[in-house]
Amino acid sequence: MDGHGGTLLPGLIDSHTHLTGAEDLESAVHWGVTTMLDMASRVPELVDSLRNRPGLPDILSCYYPASAPGSTQARMGFPASSIVNGPQDAERFVAQQLGFGADYIKLIIEDPAVRGSAALSSETVAALVEAAHRYNKKVFAHVTTPDAFSIGIDAGIDVLTHAPLGKPLPQDLVTTMVNKGVISVPTMVMMKQIAKKFGKINPVLLSLVMSKGIFRKLINMFKSESLNYHNVEETVRAFIQSGIPVIAGTDANTDPKSPLMLNQGESLHEELELMVKAGMSPVQALQSATSLPAKLFGLQDRGSIQTGTRADLILVDGNPTIDISATRAIKRVWAGGVQVRG
Repeated sequence: MDGHGGTLLPGLIDSHTHLTGAEDLESAVHWGVTTMLDMASRVPELVDSLRNRPGLPDILSCYYPASAPGSTQARMGFPASSIVNGPQDAERFVAQQLGFGADYIKLIIEDPAVRGSAALSSETVAALVEAAHRYNKKVFAHVTTPDAFSIGIDAGIDVLTHAPLGKPLPQDLVTTMVNKGVISVPTMVMMKQIAKKFGKINPVLLSLVMSKGIFRKLINMFKSESLNYHNVEETVRAFIQSGIPVIAGTDANTDPKSPLMLNQGESLHEELELMVKAGMSPVQALQSATSLPAKLFGLQDRGSIQTGTRADLILVDGNPTIDISATRAIKRVWAGGVQVRG
């Protein structure tokens, strides 16, 4: 094989995706994604059927996300057992996900100010975090407004996903994230598309929109304040400058119930480009999808090219450490040692 003029990279890790079938894995690996962190599934058996397939991405999952009674998730087909009925129910929920084989725990933190929302109380969020940490599991949380961020930070959430579109995250919350060692997966590509598609909407409704509900009627009723992607970019820039670990994740999905679908695999390359535009160096952006999530999420056998790690590799034309868009110029992909492209 002649790799002259190219760059060999570790397989990419998408740290926020949603799975609906094997075609998601096939699309992802075609674009060099060899590890996928599933952030919610209605059917545990589906996740299990997608694990350990030769030549396809390795799958990690939270299985069900925790949500409140009457929440958007509860109306989307997630089973009643995914609903957490107060702090006293936290242990039961966490034990159920671990029984499925969950690699981490996921919470939906909706903004209490959202009209018609059903949000987990701060006490319930704290109880879920405490229960998960007793089992040495990291906790990811869906947050899309500063108030939701605040609830998650105060409760000790490990990883906060998404970034606010209504206004930048206040500096005091950024500073607290630094002090507490909170990780960000801002899903910039999804936030950009949400802002583009929905235009003007009251920011407190974004929590519902991003929770994958059907809200077009509500959206038309609450066009009072712009959702501006610039706010996401400004927040992520503050994260980068403050030293908060920022991890690449897309929220890619092919779920017909989602307000916005994104191509698996291809969207991660756009995420890397958006990270560079927000202030990362190309090397930092590459690390956000390889060595950094491997280190922070305990994936010791991937994220780098060295003896003893998984043979998850991408050969690209050009040098993405200088021009991040070169990650798209894929010549060959190996997943678990199996050549799947090129």
